[in-house]
Amino acid sequence: MDNGPSPKPSSKKSAGSGEYSALLEKLAWLVLRRKGVVALVWIIIAGGLALLFPQLESVIRDQSVDPIPASVPSFQTLDRMGVAFNERGAKTTVFVAMENKGGLDAETRGKYGEMVNALNADREHVIAVRDLLGDPLTESQALSSDKKAWYLPVSLQGTLGGPKAADSVDSVRDVADRTFDGSGTTVRITGPPATFSDQIKVGESDLLVITLATVFMIAAILFIVYRSLFTAVMPLLVVVMSLAVGRGVLSGLGEIGMPVSQFTSMFMTVIIFGAGVDYSVFLISRYHEAIRSGSTPDVAIAQANGTIGRVVLASAATVALAFLSMAFAKLSVFRTLGPACAIAILIGFLATVTLLPAVLSFAAKHGAGLPRRDLTRRYWHRVGTIVVRRPVQLLAVSIVALIGLSLIATTMTITYDDREGQPASTESNEGYALLNRHFPKDTIISEFLIVESTKDMRTAQGLADLDQMASRVAQTPGVTRVIGVTRPTGEKLQQAQLSWQNDQIGNKITEQTGGAQARKGDLDLLKTGSSQLAGGLALLRDQITTNLAPLGGLLGQASAAGGQLSQYRPLVDELASAAPALDQFSQQAPQLARLARQAQSAANTVAPALNALDAPWCRQIPQCSALRTQTADIRSLAENQSLTRFADFATNLGGIRAPGAADVAQLRDSLNVLDSALQTINGQDLTSRLSQLETGVGALADGARQLSGGVAALVDSNVQLLAGLSQVAAQLRAPARDIGNSDSATGFYLPADAFKDQQFSQVAKQFISPDGKTVRFAVQTGYDPYTADAIRLANTLSKVAEGAMPNTSLEGARASVAGFPAINADVQRLLSYDFKLLGIATLLIVGLILMILLRAIVAPIYLLATVVLNYLAALGIGVLVFQNLLGASISWPVPLVSFIVLVAVGADYNMLLVSRLREETSDSVRLGVLRTVAHTGSVITSAGLIFAASMFGLAFGSIDVMVQIGVIVAAGLLMDTFVVRTLVVPALAVLLGKASWWPGNIDRQHHESRLTRR
Repeated sequence: MDNGPSPKPSSKKSAGSGEYSALLEKLAWLVLRRKGVVALVWIIIAGGLALLFPQLESVIRDQSVDPIPASVPSFQTLDRMGVAFNERGAKTTVFVAMENKGGLDAETRGKYGEMVNALNADREHVIAVRDLLGDPLTESQALSSDKKAWYLPVSLQGTLGGPKAADSVDSVRDVADRTFDGSGTTVRITGPPATFSDQIKVGESDLLVITLATVFMIAAILFIVYRSLFTAVMPLLVVVMSLAVGRGVLSGLGEIGMPVSQFTSMFMTVIIFGAGVDYSVFLISRYHEAIRSGSTPDVAIAQANGTIGRVVLASAATVALAFLSMAFAKLSVFRTLGPACAIAILIGFLATVTLLPAVLSFAAKHGAGLPRRDLTRRYWHRVGTIVVRRPVQLLAVSIVALIGLSLIATTMTITYDDREGQPASTESNEGYALLNRHFPKDTIISEFLIVESTKDMRTAQGLADLDQMASRVAQTPGVTRVIGVTRPTGEKLQQAQLSWQNDQIGNKITEQTGGAQARKGDLDLLKTGSSQLAGGLALLRDQITTNLAPLGGLLGQASAAGGQLSQYRPLVDELASAAPALDQFSQQAPQLARLARQAQSAANTVAPALNALDAPWCRQIPQCSALRTQTADIRSLAENQSLTRFADFATNLGGIRAPGAADVAQLRDSLNVLDSALQTINGQDLTSRLSQLETGVGALADGARQLSGGVAALVDSNVQLLAGLSQVAAQLRAPARDIGNSDSATGFYLPADAFKDQQFSQVAKQFISPDGKTVRFAVQTGYDPYTADAIRLANTLSKVAEGAMPNTSLEGARASVAGFPAINADVQRLLSYDFKLLGIATLLIVGLILMILLRAIVAPIYLLATVVLNYLAALGIGVLVFQNLLGASISWPVPLVSFIVLVAVGADYNMLLVSRLREETSDSVRLGVLRTVAHTGSVITSAGLIFAASMFGLAFGSIDVMVQIGVIVAAGLLMDTFVVRTLVVPALAVLLGKASWWPGNIDRQHHESRLTRR
């Protein structure tokens, strides 16, 4: 085996330069002596890892982590809801969407039943099957109005986005396809778990296309730069080996638990190609420069490793640490990308400083890989001259252009819809489209408001408070319908609304008072009859007192003057005149009793309705409270039954026979008999008996007068009662007419025993847990569930609900929201946290390494400012292309990933440019800038084009998030290459002069370097 040449010293300039690394030069000489061994070691490592561990895609499929942490509030709410309602797997529910132009006929329903049975039997992948079509009460939810489409919710094993869920999705698809094969029914499995599963598959299929496109573009650029096929292939060989080792390392780490995701493989591939080729270009450029200066190939390789290798090491460390900081992100999409890309960067660096020197040395021995004439030196010299002569003008134009593009970024709209991020031809997206053709848009993307209490809420007060809360939520802007236990159809439960109940009570009162008003004449007749009765008896008493008083004396003389009895015949005649009044009273007494009982019945009927006015809600309404006071007498009549007692009295009074005409005639006959008898009863005490008659008739007259007054008062009171009840009925019915159809209407009453109704209980169990302590409302909105409006509404709903709880039976309960708007709200919150954390970490890492490398503060500050401005401008280009031209919002991971890549990779060119600037700057900063631009212009341009090409390779994929990252980062790298590193940074260096190296002393450092060279 060729041991290679013996180590030779590098140039004294390199050895004494502050940018020189003796350790990396020694490593180069070690590799050159054992280049065959080094190459063999790389091959063995790559092959051994491939044999030892499965393909990276298989590991990702089996070990992929959840894209969103299980600890986010929305997932926790879903878990609690699943436990409360015995619905495990709520987070991983897919929907089997079916469509048949012939409708759901008997044969198709039979196939559907077979599928349901097969899924229920698959306990390895299926947790629960909700056969909505099998229940008449829920069939309408799952069957479209045209009867041509229907769906079946299936809860799966696994977690959302995890490998077990993906395997379960495949199992459900297999069952559905097998059941409906050749039946004429289109079947698609859709829902969030299916979306994530399809995204993994699309990513796997895209990887080959992305890799081939990236290799082709990089190879073309390298060939143009080096004008040599072999030289162009060398970096690719190194990168391919790096990729093989990197995939093996990641596969092994994934097997032992390192988090990976569907983006890991794609992103790691482009990072290795971009960074690995860039590092190779850096080394080859310095190698060619040393060859042109007269060094031998091996010395040139060692010198390049010792000089540019230090810059590559700093660059690789910067990028790797920036990516590694992503391990502390909350969102797994970043947590899985960071470590994988950091590993890829480090492997790329190791390949650059070990494998590439061996390849270059081997090629040089065969006359290949040597430099050709530099065709761009003059061009870059002219560029450097322009920058040195007009730094202010170039800087102003460049900054204005970058700021203008940055302002476009302020109009960016973020999307959280993973469905838009993959082709419309995926099965999950075809399923969404199928459902949207037959059902309201996004009908399966449910959003729930969950209320959790320590008390059973299945009480009349609890249900009333729940409905009041639902009413408040329904009035929130953006909410179109709230469906729950108190409003199963989304509309208010009519029979439980007090406005409806009041209307019914008012109708009953109106019916009763209407009947009583029709019999008002009977009451008047009762009043007149009682008055006539009192008058007749009073007249009788007067007549007895006035006219019969002398009768006592006459009777005393009866025994002696029986023959004079005829002179009292006029008294009998006057009694006959009073008889009709007494007779009329006797006839009207039963009718008076009947009317009194009817009035009592009306009072008894109205009283229960008036008792409803004792409810707490009535006290809060002034009109209702006043009405409650006004109707107290009616309820008192119902309670003490006064009218019933009066009716009994009238009945008894009517049973007394009044002296009629026949009686008077009989009296006349009796007088005749008396006349005859007096002739024979001489000596009897008739005076005392006449006195008793007078006393009795007087008492009867006084009672009749009192009865007449009572009856008159009672009749007048009943008339007023009827008028008052008519007003009560009108007031009770008014709310039903005025606010009965408004969700702002207050008042709700649903007795707890409503749950004993089987039909109501069957519906209610969908919304209230078996223990009554958890209640959910399905909230429908007018927003797309994945938009920012839906996210803002999700954050508002729980606040509105909790705002309705104080001073109610729900006080102390917890309100939370579950569903994809809530999940996306959590993603938005975590994204904000991660952006702050990782953004600050990236800037600190890059800035710190720049300060260590440059031993200065000022230069790192303006270098960081330029990369941030370049990032914002690149983001503006992305918004302009995707949002304004293509009509697609920016996917939520794009801004943060693009930031880390552009800031970290931009440090590569910063370090290369500024380290060479320190090396070239001695007495004149302007001269140093001119030399730096001339020497590094082609290298930075080549590196920028190569890295941009590798990132642009992502645009050949089908997943929007990767396409957008690729285009935005590629645009940023091109701007960084042709504007920032070529114009802005050199112009700033010219304007700041030696102040760029503050607090270091560039003159002293160069003086020490010159002493070392001597």
